[in-house]
Amino acid sequence: MKYLLKLFLLLLPAASFSQDLLFNLPSPKEADSLLAVLKHTTNDTLKMSAADHLSNYYIETNTSLAYQYFTQALTLARKLDQKLTQASALDGLSYVAYKTGDFAESLQFAQAGIAIAENANCEQNVWRVTQYAKDGNAHKARLYILANLYEKLAYLNTMSGNNHKALSGLFKALAIAESVDDKVGMSFYYGNLARLYIHIGKPDSAILFAKKAIFYCDQSGYELYKGYDIQLLGSANVQKGDHSTGKKLFLEALKVDKEQNNLLNLPFAALALGEAYSALGKTDSGIYYEKSALKDFKDHRDNEGINLAYNALYRTYKSAGSSDSAYIYLQYAKTFGDSLNEVKTSKFGQYLNAGFDNQLKVQQLEKEKIATQSRNRIYVLLAGIAVLVLISLIFYRNNRQKQKANILLNQQKEEVQNALAQLKAAQTQLIQSEKMASLGELTAGIAHEIQNPLNFVNNFSDLSTELVDEMQAELKNGDKDEAIAISEDIKQNLEKIRHHGKRADFIVKGMLEHSRTGTGQRQETNINVLADEFLKLSHHGLQAKDKNFNADMVTNFDAALPRINIVQQDIGRVLVNLYNNAFYAVNQKAKGATENYKPTVEVSTRQQNGSVIISVKDNGNGIPNAIKDKIMQPFFTTKPTGEGTGLGLSLSYDIIVKGHGGKINVESKEGEGSEFTIVLPADIRQL
Repeated sequence: MKYLLKLFLLLLPAASFSQDLLFNLPSPKEADSLLAVLKHTTNDTLKMSAADHLSNYYIETNTSLAYQYFTQALTLARKLDQKLTQASALDGLSYVAYKTGDFAESLQFAQAGIAIAENANCEQNVWRVTQYAKDGNAHKARLYILANLYEKLAYLNTMSGNNHKALSGLFKALAIAESVDDKVGMSFYYGNLARLYIHIGKPDSAILFAKKAIFYCDQSGYELYKGYDIQLLGSANVQKGDHSTGKKLFLEALKVDKEQNNLLNLPFAALALGEAYSALGKTDSGIYYEKSALKDFKDHRDNEGINLAYNALYRTYKSAGSSDSAYIYLQYAKTFGDSLNEVKTSKFGQYLNAGFDNQLKVQQLEKEKIATQSRNRIYVLLAGIAVLVLISLIFYRNNRQKQKANILLNQQKEEVQNALAQLKAAQTQLIQSEKMASLGELTAGIAHEIQNPLNFVNNFSDLSTELVDEMQAELKNGDKDEAIAISEDIKQNLEKIRHHGKRADFIVKGMLEHSRTGTGQRQETNINVLADEFLKLSHHGLQAKDKNFNADMVTNFDAALPRINIVQQDIGRVLVNLYNNAFYAVNQKAKGATENYKPTVEVSTRQQNGSVIISVKDNGNGIPNAIKDKIMQPFFTTKPTGEGTGLGLSLSYDIIVKGHGGKINVESKEGEGSEFTIVLPADIRQL
């Protein structure tokens, strides 16, 4: 027993993760020694660490054993109150559950791990964090684990089609990895970004991130997933139509997977290689590699992979003119695919329910908070009304009793005038509050919109730096033509940096313009750009506020529309009010509609009879005829208490009609939707 304990402690540095979370996993001999320690020791701390290492040893070779050891490590970590090990085990369990298709469980594990890892207190009371950070720094170890957990949420968001959230999660994980120089983590997150950009059909971005992933695999020395990154690079080239380059990269990926003993990814590389051969007309080679992949998938009981292989063999045999074989694999694919889809649909439903339950809890807390605030405002308002009523009664009584007391009457008159001034000041404050409320609703959208150009600026800056190094090298080698070609690439990158920098500048200026108080200056404005930007910002802002919110946006802008002189921040406020009302209407209808209902907001512009016309149309519940005449009145709102002030359309009417000499009209059919139309004179002049 003492020998086993001593051997285990000697193996810890070799089996631990290094500076970047993962360095050297246990060798087969070391794994046997760890199994012996786990079997014979009675020390819970050593058992916890042994289970932790073994779970990562099996994570890409035997998901059942990996799940077993992650669970054992989690149980012991909870018993010993080792928070970091708990978070790490939950991260591993989330990954294994995702790989095996149990998405609801994967989500639960990831959220539980994030709840632990986001709390800096879990850096206390830790034991041997060298398995997470080579230098034993508990703070770094926590950040490594937290980044990995954000990555798991990105997996799940990609699967559910929420690509924006998936990208956000991966860039968040990447930022953490860069902050602590976690090269292994950077290789993971760049690889997953490449996979996501392939998924959304952007192969150039995928190639950039796949190359970065391979670079950091080499830098860190951790190459377990290098074959997968090379495969991603090949898939991106295939997506661009370059099957020859794809084939070479798939061959290399297959070789690296074998060298790294990545048995789970090996058949995927073989399948990709087979399909590349088939696309190049070499169907015999294609069938060979596709059948090899099918065999491995069956050995691993990877149902998703089996279904992919069946379909690939059907396509290859069909292209080769082998109708009989093609028909056989088509039947296999159909039978197996139907069964697989039934299981996937069930598990995907469980995942959506798990996420929905979580959102309901958050929404309930938010509703309770809003309700409390609304009650407090009502109490204050009632108290104010009671005071005003009491003062009025006193004034009335005094007026009746002391009609001849001119001095007292003058005092009362002065008090009434002061009260009126206070009411006007309160009205002005309410109007400003409405403006700032619309700014607040835009904040989340602005943050999301500005992140995209900033990410492009950072990425193209990094790429340009690398190209400058290459150009300098070519100049030293005397290859002037290649250096000129590289300089053209650098010039293109700088143009893209300039383009996205201007876009970020436009968004920031728009936010500043929107937040200004008082009367703004008129300036020539492209209505199409203004309408499109505020539409996106409003949509993203409402998505940040309500995670379930989603609506299609349709734009139909007149490209020949003239630029007109307007107060940009005022027209921006009008558009935000109309967009928010439209999105609110379709969202309310979606909550009680059938599955066939598709929430849609359509924005169009056109020129007609010397006027510029902006139309905002939705397919929500519409406006009842009984209240159509009231919607422009101040403080009138159909929204629940706490969700609207009733000033939005009133302010919009004043801005359009009184401020710009235009018109604002509304057409609506109850149950079908509404359309607000803004008519602005095209010859508005600077006042």
